[in-house]
Amino acid sequence: MAEVAGNQHSGSSNAFAWGLNVSTSVLIVFANKVLLSTNGGHGFTFATTLCALHFLASAASIWAAQATGLAGKARIPLKDALKFAVVANMSIASLNLSLLVNSVGFYQVAKLLITPCTCLMEMLAVGKTITPGIAASIAMVVAGVAVVTVNDVQVNLLGLAIAVVSVVASGTQQIMCGTLQRKHQLSSHQLLSNTAYIQGMMLLLVGPFIDQAVSQRWLLDYTWTQPALQQLLLSCSLAVLVNVSQYMCLGRFSAVTFQVLGHTKTILVLLASWWVFQEQMTARTLAGMGLAVAGMVLYGWLGSSSSSSSSSSNSAAAAAAKAPAASTAGGRGSAAGRSPNSRRVGKQAVTSDAAGLDGGRVVASHPIRLTDDGHGHFGRVEEEEEQQQQYGGSIAAGVVRRRRAAKA
Repeated sequence: MAEVAGNQHSGSSNAFAWGLNVSTSVLIVFANKVLLSTNGGHGFTFATTLCALHFLASAASIWAAQATGLAGKARIPLKDALKFAVVANMSIASLNLSLLVNSVGFYQVAKLLITPCTCLMEMLAVGKTITPGIAASIAMVVAGVAVVTVNDVQVNLLGLAIAVVSVVASGTQQIMCGTLQRKHQLSSHQLLSNTAYIQGMMLLLVGPFIDQAVSQRWLLDYTWTQPALQQLLLSCSLAVLVNVSQYMCLGRFSAVTFQVLGHTKTILVLLASWWVFQEQMTARTLAGMGLAVAGMVLYGWLGSSSSSSSSSSNSAAAAAAKAPAASTAGGRGSAAGRSPNSRRVGKQAVTSDAAGLDGGRVVASHPIRLTDDGHGHFGRVEEEEEQQQQYGGSIAAGVVRRRRAAKA
């Protein structure tokens, strides 16, 4: 499950993509915390609108890079871009609404369920198989993060429905991201340039209404300050790197791998909060983090073992496939290299190497028909055999007639 998509990326580029995604994702959490928080921050409590600005900033940055020749351009059908944008925005909006109508504990549970849901969707849609060891490692990761993040769990019917939508939409979006990159042969920034502006404009239309429902405040009522604008600029800059690196990862790794290893961000955020903000680190938190990290290590080890065995099987299959090709190539010849034991009948030549002719019949176990272009084709050559028989029969008839004439 931890295989690289298409196996076309080197280990160093994969490590760079993953390292960039993890580092920028952790940094943007703290940047957004300063921007969104009403307790010591700038009080910009409009998370969905902020997501819209992030996507618009990503699109503008990539378009600028393409205009200056720093990045390549590629287009995908608008239908595919719209489908992806709708699913991705549904994921963002439903997650924010889930936080509004559910308790924090159940919201965290729903987010954790994205991992097994994505796993199931890949099995059904892509046909990937999950070994018992992989399933156990995923369960360890999810359980460990649950121990750390889940406290009170309260469920209601509306909240459950929204949580289900958020889980399915999030899993679908991550699978579609890798699928579209492989389908249209796109790099991460090319896919982002085709979809980010659509996502941004859609979220900009609905975001203020969702934010008002969540925070009880309208966007137009917010009072901007220079420090708040600077923090917003920092958040958008980090968002460009987060989005590009996320698409890089989803183009290289499976969606399940991205989900499992993505929990490292949660662990790093908790550690950074304890180190920087002096937040409390309980024995329960440490135990959950240890379980999650152990699951990640097990998942990575099993994924590497699976990839190695798969590569060995592919090499063996490739070697076996070359054998028949070599035999076929050995059966082809040119007219210049034709066997001296072959004779032309009509427009074709029949060779009887290693077998000879017996009464005008080709008795080679694999007779070869050589066409005018010199290529050989294996098979029984019934037409040539019949012509050989007729040729041999006419010679015999001529000999009989000469003997009769001599006796007369």
